[in-house]
Amino acid sequence: MSKINAIRLINLNYNNNAIRISDETFQLSGQSTLLSLRNGGGKSVLVQMISAPFVHKQYRKTKDRPFESYFTTAKPTFIMVEWALDHGAGYCLTGMMVRRSQGTEEQSAEPLEIVNFIAEYTNRCEYDIFHMPVVEKNKKEIVLKSFQTCKQLFETYKKEKNKKFFYYDMNNYAQSRQYFDKLTEYQIYYKEWENIIRKVNLKESGLSELFSDCKNEKELLEKWFLETIQSKLNREQDRMKEFQTIIDKYVRMYKDNKSKIERRDTILRFKEDMQEIEERAIAYQQSEKEVETAKNKIACFIKELYRLEELIEQSRQELDGKIQTCDTELARITYEKLSMEIHQMADELSYKISNRDMIQIEMDQLDEEIHKIKHMIHLFECAKQQETVDEYQKDSDLLTQRIDVYRQDEKELEPERARLGGFLRRHFMQSLTEVNEVAEELGSEHSKIEQQKEEQKQKEEEYQKQIEELIVRIAECDTRIKVFDEVEDRFNRNFQENFARNIVGDYESGMLEIKKEEYEKQQTELVRACNQHIRQQNENDTRKKSCERKKEDLQDEKRNQEYHLRKLQEQAQDYEKQITERQTIMRYLDVDDAKLWNLDKLIEAVDKKLADIDRNRSILEKQEDELQKEWKRLTSGEILELPQDFKEMLADLELHPVYGMNWIEKNGYSAQENIELVRKQPFIPYSLILPRAEMKKLAACKNEIYTSFPIPIIPREDLDKALVEEQGSILDLQGISFYLWFNEKLLDEEALRVLITQKEVEIKKKQEQLQNCKNNYQEYLDKKTILKKQSLTKDKVEENRTQQEEAVAAIHEMEENIIAVSEEIKELTQKTEELIQLILVEKQKIEEYKRREIEFEKFCEQYKAYQKDIQDKTYRSADKIRFEERKQMAVSLLEKLEEAGRTLERKRSQTQEKVTGLQNKLIKYEDYEPVDSLEEHKRPEEAEARYEAITTKMSVQLQDLETQYDKTRKNLNKAKEQLNRLQERYGLKDEEWADVVFQEEEQRRQEIVLEDKQKKRKVKENLWNEEEKQIAVLSSKIVDKRKGIQEQCGYEEPLEKEEIHTLDFEAKRNQLIYQKGELEKDRKKVEAKWQSLDVNLSAFAEYMDFQMEYSIDWEEDFMQMDAKSLRDFAGIMRRDYRNETEQQKHKKDKLETQLNILVRKEMYQEDYYKKPLEAMLSVTEQAVLVLSQLHTTIQSYDSQIEKLAVDIAMVEKEKAKIESLLEDYVKDVHNHMAKIDNNSTITIRERQIKMLRVQIPHWEENEGLYRQRLQDFMSDLTQTGIAIYEQNENASDYFGTRITTKNLYDTVVGIGNVQIKLYKIEEQREYPITWAEVAKNSGGEGFLSAFVILSSLLHYMRRDDTDIFADKNEGKVLIMDNPFAQTNAAHLLKPLMDMAKKTNTQLICLSGLGGDSIYSRFDNIYVLNLVAASLRGGMQYLRGEHTRGAEEEIMVSSQIEIIEQQSLLF
Repeated sequence: MSKINAIRLINLNYNNNAIRISDETFQLSGQSTLLSLRNGGGKSVLVQMISAPFVHKQYRKTKDRPFESYFTTAKPTFIMVEWALDHGAGYCLTGMMVRRSQGTEEQSAEPLEIVNFIAEYTNRCEYDIFHMPVVEKNKKEIVLKSFQTCKQLFETYKKEKNKKFFYYDMNNYAQSRQYFDKLTEYQIYYKEWENIIRKVNLKESGLSELFSDCKNEKELLEKWFLETIQSKLNREQDRMKEFQTIIDKYVRMYKDNKSKIERRDTILRFKEDMQEIEERAIAYQQSEKEVETAKNKIACFIKELYRLEELIEQSRQELDGKIQTCDTELARITYEKLSMEIHQMADELSYKISNRDMIQIEMDQLDEEIHKIKHMIHLFECAKQQETVDEYQKDSDLLTQRIDVYRQDEKELEPERARLGGFLRRHFMQSLTEVNEVAEELGSEHSKIEQQKEEQKQKEEEYQKQIEELIVRIAECDTRIKVFDEVEDRFNRNFQENFARNIVGDYESGMLEIKKEEYEKQQTELVRACNQHIRQQNENDTRKKSCERKKEDLQDEKRNQEYHLRKLQEQAQDYEKQITERQTIMRYLDVDDAKLWNLDKLIEAVDKKLADIDRNRSILEKQEDELQKEWKRLTSGEILELPQDFKEMLADLELHPVYGMNWIEKNGYSAQENIELVRKQPFIPYSLILPRAEMKKLAACKNEIYTSFPIPIIPREDLDKALVEEQGSILDLQGISFYLWFNEKLLDEEALRVLITQKEVEIKKKQEQLQNCKNNYQEYLDKKTILKKQSLTKDKVEENRTQQEEAVAAIHEMEENIIAVSEEIKELTQKTEELIQLILVEKQKIEEYKRREIEFEKFCEQYKAYQKDIQDKTYRSADKIRFEERKQMAVSLLEKLEEAGRTLERKRSQTQEKVTGLQNKLIKYEDYEPVDSLEEHKRPEEAEARYEAITTKMSVQLQDLETQYDKTRKNLNKAKEQLNRLQERYGLKDEEWADVVFQEEEQRRQEIVLEDKQKKRKVKENLWNEEEKQIAVLSSKIVDKRKGIQEQCGYEEPLEKEEIHTLDFEAKRNQLIYQKGELEKDRKKVEAKWQSLDVNLSAFAEYMDFQMEYSIDWEEDFMQMDAKSLRDFAGIMRRDYRNETEQQKHKKDKLETQLNILVRKEMYQEDYYKKPLEAMLSVTEQAVLVLSQLHTTIQSYDSQIEKLAVDIAMVEKEKAKIESLLEDYVKDVHNHMAKIDNNSTITIRERQIKMLRVQIPHWEENEGLYRQRLQDFMSDLTQTGIAIYEQNENASDYFGTRITTKNLYDTVVGIGNVQIKLYKIEEQREYPITWAEVAKNSGGEGFLSAFVILSSLLHYMRRDDTDIFADKNEGKVLIMDNPFAQTNAAHLLKPLMDMAKKTNTQLICLSGLGGDSIYSRFDNIYVLNLVAASLRGGMQYLRGEHTRGAEEEIMVSSQIEIIEQQSLLF
């Protein structure tokens, strides 16, 4: 459908002419539009008017007001709707011109004159919606043209070939139909307007109630979805009618060939039953072969046991030899191990002695260093004391010289002073030269020491760097070693192991190799055991299947017997029911009980009863029909009944006669006046009234319309003329007489109502009598049907009783056999389940072992890496200790150099002090001439003291000087005595400390160094003692080991190193011990296996004479089986043999039982079927003879079927064709059901939401089931149809009710299997709900859901999937009266508008509600206002204000005053 571009209303009055629309145009431009109008302003009227051009007459009215009530004058009203065609193809104008009918009520049967028109144009033209010249405009006036003028204008347009203009008289049926057909060409479908848009607007927000009668999904699917799909699929042809026709034809064809089909079906059923006989005969034949197979298997098994005994004996001898070899190798390993231990201890002893000697050297070095330090400390003590002596000596010499000087004259001393000064100058000059030379030597020596110190520091740093690198490497090794700890823990946890290393961090030698062999052996044994259990399971399964087949066979037989018994019981119940029904019917018919078994007599009695009831029914129907006619005449006033063809002729001639009684009712006369009129004109109530002009037109008509009675016609102009003067029952008119006596009560309304009420009571009473009669007739007809369907005979009842007794006995016997087989199956099932669980555990364990094997390989690799890390750590730790020792030696040497440096520095300092002192003294004596020597003063100190004494002014008295001198000499003597004691105590030579300058700080430092050296010496002493102890222990162990070799191995001397080939003695020894243990275990197993074979051979003693016909490749590995498994296998083999023997007999019995069942079947009682069955029973001793007889019989029947197939082929072909057509149709419906929700996805909160989801079953997955249901449906139709035709009745009505789209789809697919989901939109969320939940929502959510379904259905209806060039989403229009009364929330309006946009639906909404939540959803808005008229009191005009949206540049119409071909000024 295209969309509405504009709407124009001209001269529309409503609300009792209180509101007028003069000429208003609303430009919609194909957009969704809001027409805002307050409540009471006429929204419903506008919807009714806009819809009027698109619906038939009966749909124009509303419940509140008929359509014709709006038009009360001769002035025309125009309703025009312009459509914008899809793809820009132009415009289509649809319009309606309507006015009140201008003929008299007698002349016109229609109250309105309506002309509809359709025009198509691509551009604006003179007859478009804006320029349609139905209104003339001058400078001062606007004139509305008359109805006839406009009609002539339309006629002119229609005749012009260059204009596509069409108009139609809607009171003419043919033209009305043409009009609606023309609308369809523009995709404007009146059914949508009548069935959807009209229903939506029956009340405000009526969309919510559109689906109100659909309380669940089933009702929604039946009333809307399936109806819509049927309408679309049957648009061009009524496929349901076609299906009903061809099925009716097929049923008749089937009925004609029923006997042949039944013969064919019986033969086919016989062949099906023969398939089971053949299967059982083949099973019987196979059982014989299986018995022979079991015997051969036992013979082969016995031979295999003998062969295995020989192999076991060979294995036993081989194992004994291997055990002896292990013992020899173990003794050699012990000798090599003890020898290697002696060599290792000897090497360790040499190493310990070497360590002890090295420690001794270090102790000697420390002793020497301690001695030197002690000597230096002693020198410091003597130097300190020497300083004290020198100080006292100096004081004594000074006092002596001062005393001497004091005693001499000063003048006499001056020459002496000069000689002393010159002597001292010479002395200090020489001393300064000597001291400078010493200082230079000390400086040179200091440089050498500094260089040596720098070299030692570099060595120390280099050693430190090496140590740090080794620490990093050792830390890396530690990290990797710790990682292996985690690896070990993880492996222990994962595989429940308890790997633990010894104190040195290694595993016991050979432990991993032993574990590897142990793992491999565990896995091999487990795989072997698992395979053995799988074989046992397969054997159990085979045995179980055999038992299950046997049980199934028994159960099939039992079910057949139970089915047979059930059918017999059902038959017996049916017989009882038939007897009860027959006895009940006999009581109704009052028939004697002796006729219970005489069906023909009973049916004859029913037919007689039916004939009596039918005669009574005919009488009642005629009486009811007469009463209905009388009632209609009373209520309608149409006493005269016109033939239908006569009515059509009047319509074609556009004649509008008025019935006499209608005219009397509406002429406005009083009752008495009408009575008088009828008395004068007694024919009026029985006549038609026409104007004379129309009577002439009728007379001129040449149509030959035959009547069965005369039709009186009175000219309208002669109604007041008296036809008779006096009232009577006989009326004579020109040679012909009429009996007329009109019931004048019909002219009195009150009396008429009483008559009508009386007639209605009589009709109701008569209808009740007729319905009772019909019910009675149907009741007896049903009884007749019941009797005809009965197959009851006395012989059948007796035969049924006998067969039930036989079936019960057979079932009891089978139940006992089933119980026995079930117990065996239960036992096998239990064993199988145990094996399955065991196999499952074993397989899991195998996988775990495989994983363990892989992980163990990784573990061993990681252990090797771990060992390498341990070795690397050991090597690096040794390197670290070595570098630390070297560093320590470098540090020690550096300390010594620093000590020497400090000593040298002290000497340099002392020398520098001497130089400074000498320089100062030299300056003092530089004025004197040098003197080589003095005789009286040989020592410079004495000369200096003499010089000081002479130079210094002597102010102290001699007595004081002498006292000081005595005291100083005493102190000097004490100091010398103390110095001598120290020299003696420390054993020092004289003057050995002469060059030592005492420094207290240096003395303390030397004492600290001494203490450190003494501690180190103590540590070394302890180490030396420890090594000495270990040397003693190793010597003792070597002696013990030699004794051990002699005692354990018988050798005096250990092996030479070159003769020892084993590296890891413990690993090799453990491996040999493990191998020996395994060999001994194998030896025990071999012995046990031999005993097991011997026991089983004894158990087969009774079968020793069985001959082996052919060899068997055993899947089982008997050698690997344990004793129990082998015993069980042998037991199963013996049991199988017994069972096969029993099965042979059982299958023969089974075959005979089934043949006996078939022989007794009712359908096979003819010799044609019975004799072949008896022939097979006679040869059951040999299965091959049974099969031969069976094949011969089947070949004969196949020939018969070929002959019947020729006649039946057409029936089968027709049936297949019909089933294919029905399947295709149902599949089309199914596929179309899935398409309804195709265009329902919109975006909500940035998420794609499918508002409607129709969930249907997958056709492909259920195709077989659907086809079967369809075949059952066809069979049911066929059987019921044949039954109806056999009763000489018509089955068309039955097919019409059964063959419908709804019934077909429900039968095949099931309406209940289709689910409908919609989304409920809330302010903050959205979620799916069912239709049942939607049906409970009467508010905005329900409105939105209804709109989603409606828009989806409209989209589906309009979509043409067959035309690939067609617009897949053509435009649609939906008008709604006040939809926002329930839906004005923004979160509901947005999805509603989005859904409309998605389905390309133009919404035209009339509402009195406003607000941004509504306005913001529309791009086109008109506000309609009621404006009070200035000239007419109480009149209001409706005017539209276009508040939003674009408009075409069109001249705006003004308010017009309606006149008829005359101009009025405004």
